[in-house]
Amino acid sequence: MCLALLLMAASANAAADGLDERLAACAACHGTHGEGVSGAEYVPHLAGKPAGYLLEQLKNFRDGRRVNAQMTWLVQFMDDAYMEEIAAFYAAQPPRTRAADTGASDLTAAMRATAEQRVTHGDAARNVPACSACHGSELSGLEPGIPALVGLPAEYLIAQLGNWRNGIRHATAPDCMGEIARSLAPEDIRAISVWLSQQSHADAQPPAPAGAFVLPRACGNLPHAEPAR
Repeated sequence: MCLALLLMAASANAAADGLDERLAACAACHGTHGEGVSGAEYVPHLAGKPAGYLLEQLKNFRDGRRVNAQMTWLVQFMDDAYMEEIAAFYAAQPPRTRAADTGASDLTAAMRATAEQRVTHGDAARNVPACSACHGSELSGLEPGIPALVGLPAEYLIAQLGNWRNGIRHATAPDCMGEIARSLAPEDIRAISVWLSQQSHADAQPPAPAGAFVLPRACGNLPHAEPAR
């Protein structure tokens, strides 16, 4: 059955079926429990990501801040309460923290060194914070609104950084990722994305609890460090 028919069936049966049945369309691309689908280069896993983040992304697709025809079609008539139920379901699943399984290309030694520098230390010359400063030292995210980066496909990461950079993807202001993507050196984006796709944890690593660390800059409505005066 094609995805469009799956989406139609899910919408038609929403009132009568349980949540698992209603999420059949989601499972087609994201896996039964949001764990991801092997070989899906442009689709992220959802399992174990913070519910607040997942809810915000569903709203973004519905309200036009993110652009994806299939996702917009699926959520365009959903109310917030239904989206909260979906977000809570995926957030409660065991986090997907193994490396992506899409066969990402290898990195040269120079690309790997650049990626590790940007992820752990950022790029001070461009005012780009380290990825780990916001997504955690384990890159497993932060409650309630910062997602894990481990295990995401390289091409998905490249596409999303490109969307932010080109103004196609937006988030609640201040849109910190839009600012960061536009500040990144273009040649660094692939190195960072491929390196991140290769990272893995032996055990499911949940997002850090809220307040475990403070974001280095304003990002949406999340707590952040105040700039020095």
